[in-house]
Amino acid sequence: MRQPSCVVIGAGLAGLAAAYRLTRKHWKVTVVEAQERLGGRVLSHRFDGACSLVCELGGEWIGDDHKQMKGLCEKFKLRLMKHRYAYSFWGSKPKPEFYAPGAWPLSATAERCFGEIRREFKGGQKRRSYVRELDKLDWWTKLQLSGFQESDLLKRDLMDSTDFGETIRQTSAYVGAAEYFGSPGVRADKTDEMDYKIEGGNDRLVDALADAIGLDNIRTNFKVKRIRQSRGLVEVFTDENDSADGQYCICTVPAHYLRNIRWQGGAPREQLYAARQLQYARITKTAVLCEKRFWPNPPNGGFSIFTSLASDFCFDSTYKQGGAPGILCSYAVGDKADDIASSPLHDLGKWIAGDVAMAFGKKKRRVKVLDVERQAWQSVQDDPYTGGAYAFYRCGQWLTVLPALSKPHKRVYFAGEHLSENWQGFMEGAVETGQDVADALAKKVRRGKRRARGRKPGRRNLGRRRG
Repeated sequence: MRQPSCVVIGAGLAGLAAAYRLTRKHWKVTVVEAQERLGGRVLSHRFDGACSLVCELGGEWIGDDHKQMKGLCEKFKLRLMKHRYAYSFWGSKPKPEFYAPGAWPLSATAERCFGEIRREFKGGQKRRSYVRELDKLDWWTKLQLSGFQESDLLKRDLMDSTDFGETIRQTSAYVGAAEYFGSPGVRADKTDEMDYKIEGGNDRLVDALADAIGLDNIRTNFKVKRIRQSRGLVEVFTDENDSADGQYCICTVPAHYLRNIRWQGGAPREQLYAARQLQYARITKTAVLCEKRFWPNPPNGGFSIFTSLASDFCFDSTYKQGGAPGILCSYAVGDKADDIASSPLHDLGKWIAGDVAMAFGKKKRRVKVLDVERQAWQSVQDDPYTGGAYAFYRCGQWLTVLPALSKPHKRVYFAGEHLSENWQGFMEGAVETGQDVADALAKKVRRGKRRARGRKPGRRNLGRRRG
């Protein structure tokens, strides 16, 4: 039996996790990546003027329940630092009030209504009829029907839109409920998974995975334009006819990119139709390097604030990192993300820092901005392949689009955060699906080998009558 082989398309966390898993199982693996760099939507940044500080312009947080991410960090001896934020809102009061991490920031009535939704979801999530009806609603309407008042809904929209990448008026109510109540092991008091960060930057995990796979097995600047399946082989080609092949293929590209590939030997029609429907979230992250950390330092967590302004959700990217300079990050979603993306970069730093300074009664002119870096994930100029930060499931799509995209197409299998039922939108979701597909492939090949060993020469003739 020859060594099993696989070509993996995409060197983001899903692709690297899948390739690493197969490498550990002694497969021959080739990873092809369209861009020069590895990591996909993991993008750590270090300013030239403050090299000891690191911020994340892509995937950022590891949750306490993210077992696969934590397991990989332990494997590669990457230290995790506790990184929970205290949070505040600006708009309703002259000065924001800070809430401890995990504390309930809305009214007692909203808290009671939220608990009722949780109990309802826990009791009904295994009934397909309940899930189907819940998926038809948007999360805003579900909260409203459950008794949330407008002031609580507006705060909830600010909070939850950072999880989904768009307003909760468009998010599936099932996706919303599953985000906060459905993941296995999540405590009842938790509403986010912003518990840890990798000390020194999340790109350290990308580098560790790449080294373990072997840099000789990873080919960058390889833009897949054609896939051909024939005679037990999957071949992938660029426009220049550069090629790579394997007995199997794991494709981890964002769903919409499937439409840019020419499929020879039969197109995955169901997947392509689903890919046309799936939207990706508009998120722009802007890192502002400031001479001093002028923002407050809450006693029970890092600094963060939700605003109704274009700067949206702002937080201290350098929480628990030493030094006088600090990096303030704006995490803008939806229309705000497009506003930030279209603004002149040289004005953006003062604008974002000025919003935070004004919220706490500080004078804008005293805030000194040293440098600014921006990543608009929905922008073709910033990233021509991703098309958005992560998948955004609208009403009615969870039970139709996701299952269609998850199906293998002959010898091509699919992985990525958009296919994770438990951790969609998280780095954990990318790793989880990559590892699961790799395990499924390895199991399939092992079964095939066992069947092949069980066949004996001439067995097919045993039933013939002698003449």
